[in-house]
Amino acid sequence: MSVKNEIERKFLLEFPVSWSALAEMLDNVVNIQRISQSYLKKKNSEKQSARVRKSVEGLSGDKNIIYTYNRKEKIDTATRRELEKEISKKEYEKQLKESDPDRYEVSKIRFVFDYSDQCFELDIFRGHLKGLAILEIELNHKNDKVELPPYLNIIREITDEKSFSNFSLAHRDIKLLGR
Repeated sequence: MSVKNEIERKFLLEFPVSWSALAEMLDNVVNIQRISQSYLKKKNSEKQSARVRKSVEGLSGDKNIIYTYNRKEKIDTATRRELEKEISKKEYEKQLKESDPDRYEVSKIRFVFDYSDQCFELDIFRGHLKGLAILEIELNHKNDKVELPPYLNIIREITDEKSFSNFSLAHRDIKLLGR
Protein backbone atom coordinates (compact mmCIF):
# COMPACT_ATOMS: atom_id res chain seq x y z
CA MET A 1 0.00 0.00 0.00
CA SER A 2 1.35 3.41 -0.88
CA VAL A 3 0.50 6.79 0.60
CA LYS A 4 1.63 9.86 -1.30
CA ASN A 5 0.68 13.46 -1.92
CA GLU A 6 -0.85 14.00 -5.33
CA ILE A 7 -0.58 17.47 -6.86
CA GLU A 8 -2.52 17.90 -10.07
CA ARG A 9 -4.11 20.47 -12.32
CA LYS A 10 -7.18 19.81 -14.43
CA PHE A 11 -8.54 21.40 -17.59
CA LEU A 12 -11.91 21.12 -19.31
CA LEU A 13 -11.55 20.43 -23.04
CA GLU A 14 -13.76 20.77 -26.03
CA PHE A 15 -14.69 17.20 -26.93
CA PRO A 16 -12.68 15.89 -29.92
CA VAL A 17 -14.66 15.76 -33.17
CA SER A 18 -13.75 12.12 -33.84
CA TRP A 19 -11.48 9.30 -32.67
CA SER A 20 -9.34 9.78 -35.76
CA ALA A 21 -8.94 13.49 -34.98
CA LEU A 22 -7.94 12.53 -31.46
CA ALA A 23 -5.41 9.97 -32.72
CA GLU A 24 -3.85 12.57 -35.03
CA MET A 25 -3.49 15.03 -32.15
CA LEU A 26 -1.75 12.64 -29.78
CA ASP A 27 1.56 11.71 -31.39
CA ASN A 28 3.30 10.61 -28.21
CA VAL A 29 0.78 8.23 -26.62
CA VAL A 30 2.43 6.25 -23.84
CA ASN A 31 -0.58 4.23 -22.69
CA ILE A 32 -4.32 3.81 -23.21
CA GLN A 33 -6.56 2.49 -20.44
CA ARG A 34 -10.26 1.75 -20.10
CA ILE A 35 -11.19 2.71 -16.55
CA SER A 36 -14.28 1.89 -14.51
CA GLN A 37 -14.41 3.22 -10.98
CA SER A 38 -17.08 2.92 -8.32
CA TYR A 39 -17.36 4.90 -5.12
CA LEU A 40 -18.11 3.03 -1.91
CA LYS A 41 -20.55 3.90 0.84
CA LYS A 42 -18.95 6.11 3.50
CA LYS A 43 -18.31 4.54 6.84
CA ASN A 44 -19.22 6.59 9.94
CA SER A 45 -15.75 7.95 10.73
CA GLU A 46 -14.71 8.63 7.12
CA LYS A 47 -14.52 12.17 5.72
CA GLN A 48 -14.48 11.02 2.10
CA SER A 49 -15.57 7.76 0.56
CA ALA A 50 -13.13 5.34 -1.00
CA ARG A 51 -13.32 3.93 -4.50
CA VAL A 52 -12.39 0.79 -6.35
CA ARG A 53 -11.13 0.86 -9.91
CA LYS A 54 -10.73 -1.59 -12.74
CA SER A 55 -8.14 -0.52 -15.34
CA VAL A 56 -7.79 -2.43 -18.59
CA GLU A 57 -4.90 -1.60 -20.92
CA GLY A 58 -5.69 -0.85 -24.56
CA LEU A 59 -8.88 -0.12 -26.46
CA SER A 60 -9.93 -3.77 -26.71
CA GLY A 61 -9.31 -7.12 -25.07
CA ASP A 62 -8.80 -7.81 -21.40
CA LYS A 63 -5.29 -9.22 -20.95
CA ASN A 64 -3.82 -6.63 -18.61
CA ILE A 65 -6.33 -5.79 -15.87
CA ILE A 66 -5.41 -4.05 -12.62
CA TYR A 67 -7.80 -3.64 -9.70
CA THR A 68 -7.12 -0.95 -7.09
CA TYR A 69 -8.57 0.45 -3.89
CA ASN A 70 -8.08 4.18 -3.38
CA ARG A 71 -8.88 6.81 -0.77
CA LYS A 72 -8.00 10.51 -1.10
CA GLU A 73 -7.96 13.24 1.51
CA LYS A 74 -7.93 16.88 0.41
CA ILE A 75 -4.97 18.92 1.66
CA ASP A 76 -5.55 22.06 -0.44
CA THR A 77 -7.02 23.00 -3.83
CA ALA A 78 -4.58 21.06 -5.99
CA THR A 79 -3.11 18.62 -3.44
CA ARG A 80 -4.54 15.42 -2.05
CA ARG A 81 -3.09 12.74 0.21
CA GLU A 82 -3.68 9.50 -1.64
CA LEU A 83 -3.71 5.98 -0.25
CA GLU A 84 -3.77 3.38 -3.01
CA LYS A 85 -3.26 -0.35 -3.13
CA GLU A 86 -3.64 -3.04 -5.74
CA ILE A 87 -6.32 -5.61 -4.86
CA SER A 88 -7.42 -8.95 -6.26
CA LYS A 89 -10.38 -9.40 -8.60
CA LYS A 90 -12.18 -11.21 -5.76
CA GLU A 91 -11.62 -8.25 -3.37
CA TYR A 92 -12.73 -5.82 -6.11
CA GLU A 93 -15.98 -7.75 -6.60
CA LYS A 94 -16.52 -7.87 -2.83
CA GLN A 95 -15.99 -4.10 -2.54
CA LEU A 96 -18.40 -3.44 -5.44
CA LYS A 97 -21.18 -4.84 -3.26
CA GLU A 98 -20.57 -1.80 -1.03
CA SER A 99 -21.01 0.73 -3.89
CA ASP A 100 -22.73 3.98 -3.00
CA PRO A 101 -26.27 3.78 -4.47
CA ASP A 102 -26.28 7.59 -4.96
CA ARG A 103 -23.36 7.41 -7.40
CA TYR A 104 -22.92 6.09 -10.91
CA GLU A 105 -19.91 4.10 -11.98
CA VAL A 106 -17.49 6.49 -13.71
CA SER A 107 -16.35 5.05 -17.03
CA LYS A 108 -13.67 6.63 -19.18
CA ILE A 109 -10.91 6.01 -21.67
CA ARG A 110 -7.61 7.49 -20.56
CA PHE A 111 -4.92 8.48 -23.05
CA VAL A 112 -1.55 9.02 -21.38
CA PHE A 113 0.76 11.08 -23.59
CA ASP A 114 3.88 13.20 -23.46
CA TYR A 115 4.11 16.80 -24.55
CA SER A 116 7.07 19.13 -23.93
CA ASP A 117 8.70 16.79 -21.39
CA GLN A 118 5.45 16.56 -19.41
CA CYS A 119 3.11 13.59 -18.97
CA PHE A 120 -0.60 14.32 -19.47
CA GLU A 121 -3.71 12.19 -18.97
CA LEU A 122 -6.67 12.88 -21.25
CA ASP A 123 -9.89 11.33 -19.96
CA ILE A 124 -12.70 10.84 -22.47
CA PHE A 125 -15.78 9.96 -20.44
CA ARG A 126 -18.41 7.39 -21.34
CA GLY A 127 -21.85 6.46 -20.03
CA HIS A 128 -23.72 9.22 -18.19
CA LEU A 129 -20.78 11.61 -18.76
CA LYS A 130 -20.42 10.98 -22.50
CA GLY A 131 -19.18 14.13 -24.24
CA LEU A 132 -16.98 15.25 -21.33
CA ALA A 133 -13.20 15.48 -21.83
CA ILE A 134 -10.77 16.44 -19.05
CA LEU A 135 -7.01 16.88 -19.27
CA GLU A 136 -4.92 16.30 -16.13
CA ILE A 137 -1.28 16.66 -15.24
CA GLU A 138 0.40 15.53 -12.03
CA LEU A 139 3.09 17.85 -10.73
CA ASN A 140 6.03 17.45 -8.39
CA HIS A 141 5.49 20.91 -6.87
CA LYS A 142 2.47 23.24 -6.76
CA ASN A 143 4.31 25.98 -8.62
CA ASP A 144 5.64 23.84 -11.48
CA LYS A 145 5.09 25.49 -14.84
CA VAL A 146 2.66 23.66 -17.13
CA GLU A 147 2.98 23.96 -20.90
CA LEU A 148 -0.37 22.95 -22.37
CA PRO A 149 -0.52 21.24 -25.78
CA PRO A 150 -1.60 23.95 -28.27
CA TYR A 151 -3.50 21.43 -30.42
CA LEU A 152 -6.07 20.73 -27.68
CA ASN A 153 -8.95 23.18 -27.38
CA ILE A 154 -8.90 23.99 -23.68
CA ILE A 155 -12.07 25.68 -22.45
CA ARG A 156 -10.79 26.56 -18.96
CA GLU A 157 -8.87 25.31 -15.95
CA ILE A 158 -11.08 23.40 -13.52
CA THR A 159 -8.56 22.47 -10.81
CA ASP A 160 -10.48 24.49 -8.21
CA GLU A 161 -13.94 23.36 -9.32
CA LYS A 162 -15.17 20.65 -6.97
CA SER A 163 -17.98 19.77 -9.39
CA PHE A 164 -15.38 18.30 -11.79
CA SER A 165 -13.85 15.86 -9.30
CA ASN A 166 -14.52 12.24 -10.22
CA PHE A 167 -16.35 11.89 -6.91
CA SER A 168 -18.75 14.71 -7.84
CA LEU A 169 -19.08 13.51 -11.45
CA ALA A 170 -20.26 10.14 -10.14
CA HIS A 171 -23.25 11.65 -8.30
CA ARG A 172 -26.62 10.65 -9.77
CA ASP A 173 -27.88 14.26 -9.54
CA ILE A 174 -24.92 15.69 -11.49
CA LYS A 175 -25.54 18.98 -13.27
CA LEU A 176 -22.46 20.30 -15.04
CA LEU A 177 -22.68 24.05 -15.43
CA GLY A 178 -20.69 25.84 -18.09
CA ARG A 179 -20.08 22.74 -20.13
